[in-house]
Amino acid sequence: MSGQSQIPEEWERGFVEANGIELHYCRTGGSGPPFVVSHGFTDDGYCRLDLARELEGDFDVVLYDARGHGRSDAPDEAYGPSERAADLLGLLDALALEDPILFGHSMGADTVTMAAARRPDRPRAVVLEDPVWILDGVNDDLIEEDPGRDIEEQIAWWQDRSVEELLEADTMFNDLAERGQPDLARRVAEARHRLRPEIGRVSEAEFVDPTETYGDIEAPTLILKADADEAEREREREIAALLPDGRIAHVDDAGHCVFWDERERATEELRGFLETL
Repeated sequence: MSGQSQIPEEWERGFVEANGIELHYCRTGGSGPPFVVSHGFTDDGYCRLDLARELEGDFDVVLYDARGHGRSDAPDEAYGPSERAADLLGLLDALALEDPILFGHSMGADTVTMAAARRPDRPRAVVLEDPVWILDGVNDDLIEEDPGRDIEEQIAWWQDRSVEELLEADTMFNDLAERGQPDLARRVAEARHRLRPEIGRVSEAEFVDPTETYGDIEAPTLILKADADEAEREREREIAALLPDGRIAHVDDAGHCVFWDERERATEELRGFLETL
């Protein structure tokens, strides 16, 4: 079953022009506040269908594909946080989303951070799922995995294989299936199959520096961080304290994909934060 076929028929699907490119999105609709999800590197909007289903009763959830991902355009230009933030802000304008809650994971957290710092008047609130901070004492495992990786070769390898072959080849998909999330595993595999080589430029750009940007974010902000030892947790608390109105929650036993690894606990933290708005 494809990601698209799992979307309820009453949800809206389409494209908007934002920042000079076409972005694909789907939207739950309803009268609740907008909740806009910015996915991580190599994923797409459909990878967050479970979160949209969880929140659709209370929020108008919008899942969109970042440039070069999913069904959105892959322009021949930069893919850094400034460009991705401009895409997101353009999406908000194109869909006339007022006072949105902006949610981002990893690369998407980078996007949301830049958008919220650049336009502090736009978001009602911000949620960052395991943002990557290139600072001493944090995210060392993630940083070590990236250098030297040729994403264009990786994309070519993914595209040369069927979705079924991808599901067999990556232990992450087996782990998701064994944890009762086979539909998610397939959506992630399909997302990889749709990637364009231009996304390699994401890795060429620098991550947002929280020491330079967090002070500009005025909206209430929740950071949901992966599990870590106490020394790293303390360093991450120091970084989160740079936010004028922020809080951080570490989710025990969760890796970089906090909601996929520990969905119930992550959702409980998210719900608790949203109830304070």
